Amino acid sequence: MQKRVTHLTRAFLPPTTSFISNQIIHHERYWPSVVYTDKIESDLYRKIASLYPVYQAPHGIAGNFLCSRFLMFTRSDERKLMHWIEEKAPDVMHIHFGVEAILFSNVVRKLNIPALVSFYGHDSTSFPAKFHGLGLTMLNRKVFFNPAIRLILAMSPDMQAGLVALGCPAEKIRVHYFGVNTLQFSMDRDYGENSIVRFLIISHLEEKKGHHYLIDAFNKATALTNRKIQLNMAGDGRLKEEITQHIAKSGATNIFLQGVVGYGSPEHLDLFKNADVFVHPSITSQNGNKEGIPGTIIEAMSAGLPVISTFHAGIPYVIANEINGLLVNERDVDQLSAAIVRLAENAGLRQQLGNAARISAQTELDVHKKQQELEMIYDELSGQ
Repeated sequence: MQKRVTHLTRAFLPPTTSFISNQIIHHERYWPSVVYTDKIESDLYRKIASLYPVYQAPHGIAGNFLCSRFLMFTRSDERKLMHWIEEKAPDVMHIHFGVEAILFSNVVRKLNIPALVSFYGHDSTSFPAKFHGLGLTMLNRKVFFNPAIRLILAMSPDMQAGLVALGCPAEKIRVHYFGVNTLQFSMDRDYGENSIVRFLIISHLEEKKGHHYLIDAFNKATALTNRKIQLNMAGDGRLKEEITQHIAKSGATNIFLQGVVGYGSPEHLDLFKNADVFVHPSITSQNGNKEGIPGTIIEAMSAGLPVISTFHAGIPYVIANEINGLLVNERDVDQLSAAIVRLAENAGLRQQLGNAARISAQTELDVHKKQQELEMIYDELSGQ
């Protein structure tokens, strides 16, 4: 009989859609079912819903209000959710995001089915300070010391250390990165000299992505090199207007901001195909929010692109400076502009780093390899 896992998550939303969906779609020995609390239509959502059982947890105005504002279910919603999960008879439950683990904490405790929680970034950095520290209190009471939650998955050793500092027992944490479908982004690439060297960033428009520093660094690099360079910034988010104004005030004519592209769509793949360098200068935001490991970096590596990023969070665990990419210090415009100029002027280095990045992604970060590791963790929890 095939083993079963129930995934519990807040929403099918970009950017969470890609990495949660990849884990669900690429299961090999476990049959998944999915519980979510916020439905956003997307191609990935429709694909999952056509293949596996899915369940939307809150119902009605009161249920949705409690769920979104107070991380709680009504008694009726909780009973219905528990009944649905019991019918699926999972061997293990996998909660995505520490914040969502607070929401689902009573359910997993009452069902007493072995559970694990994947942390991804903000849930272990900025969230604990929310509500005057109540976020940390809730994590400790409902997640870290919840007896039904047997393991906490951290994306990197950096995140692992952060969780221990928050009070999570060290023996309860396991480092596991979920992986990317590298084959989906693998493509032939010409590293020859082009009339314009094209740089690319794909990300949400939020502080921790470092767009403001990138704009300043790119303008400085433009003045420092004789090569024609261009920066394409793809994405959307609450800082869109602010970033648009920053580009306009800089006077740049070679920086372009476009909207969101569908994950895995032809337009998405074309962005990687038409780029020469991927740049993602992540920073720690003012409220302490940090990355885990940005999935777009691994996608770019899979596409054979050389990557410029920062010594930030889990990034140095996938990019080795000067070996399969270039890393600079956070917020250092001079270092970032120098790295941009260096790759703009050296096609041989672009090829060297790009090829090394592709090999690293395919051999160490592929979702199929990581899925096998994850299912071994499921086996351990379920006692099988």
